[in-house]
Amino acid sequence: MQSLTSHYHQLLGLSSNWKVENVHLSMSGKRVEIRLVCTGKQVACPVCGASCSIYDHTTEQRWRHLDTMQFETILVACLPRCQ
Repeated sequence: MQSLTSHYHQLLGLSSNWKVENVHLSMSGKRVEIRLVCTGKQVACPVCGASCSIYDHTTEQRWRHLDTMQFETILVACLPRCQ
């Protein structure tokens, strides 16, 4: 059977540069929190589109995603920054 992290990786359509590190389900809070980690060594520059090395990551950020079966779905990640 497919693991929960692998299941969410496919549902989110993540590239191989991203990994679902953890999925936390709160039944009482009706919330699914998915923690993502960038595993790639390079990212595309948001200005010119060139492939650049990662030099650090932003502070942890949270985004609301589409609900999962009436459960609020939150994505959590530190985005990579390039030079």
